[in-house]
Amino acid sequence: MSDNGLIKLLEWDSAFFGKKIATVCDQKLCTKSIAAAVNKSLEERIDCLYLLVSAEDSSAVRDIEENGFHMVDIRVTLSRGITPDKSKWTPLSADIRLAKSEDIPALSLIAAAGHTDSRFYSDPGFPRELCDRLYATWIEKSCNGYAQAVLVAEHDGEAAGYTSCHINPDGSGQIGLVGVGENFQGKGLGKSLISESLRWFASQGCSKVLVVTQGKNVGAQRLYQKNGFLTDSVQLWYHRWAVSEQ
Repeated sequence: MSDNGLIKLLEWDSAFFGKKIATVCDQKLCTKSIAAAVNKSLEERIDCLYLLVSAEDSSAVRDIEENGFHMVDIRVTLSRGITPDKSKWTPLSADIRLAKSEDIPALSLIAAAGHTDSRFYSDPGFPRELCDRLYATWIEKSCNGYAQAVLVAEHDGEAAGYTSCHINPDGSGQIGLVGVGENFQGKGLGKSLISESLRWFASQGCSKVLVVTQGKNVGAQRLYQKNGFLTDSVQLWYHRWAVSEQ
């Protein structure tokens, strides 16, 4: 099954978690469309169905919850403008540099422990050890080309944190994963990573940068706000497991 207008099979998620996972396609949600998506997921024997909705759409939220979905996360998107600067990026901080292949083991350990605010950890349907592995895999793939750049913060010669940088099709920048190892927090590395990421995006000609975080991750929101980001939108993530029908 591929995109059928109602739901879309997520092949990577399905293979990683060993479950058949799909998402409700981006459309104007209403009572009929939500029910139709659920029925299609049952026909296709989907184990878990994702749905993302605006927090402002109270009518859709009621319909979503009446159809067996459970909220697992609040998705906060922030953005800020920057001035493009096509000159070659060189870090202002000696502790920030581009990732190297030999950083991957250390970064994977940080990632495996550093994203527990995400929706996957909020859903007991996903084993915690797989959630840990998800983010370790994510930063490894980012270092191997999934991201246009991964910046690494060093402390006493150790890889202590990272931020992944992506260029969207519209030319805007997107901060992906941001993480600082537990033993290196409180040293300003997160702020340095965000500042250097903004400079890297400017060197790529970006005039706008976006970042997504969780509603309960107040520390991350404050970090981005201190770096000039403002909230663009608030959305709600819902998951629906087929077992609820049994």
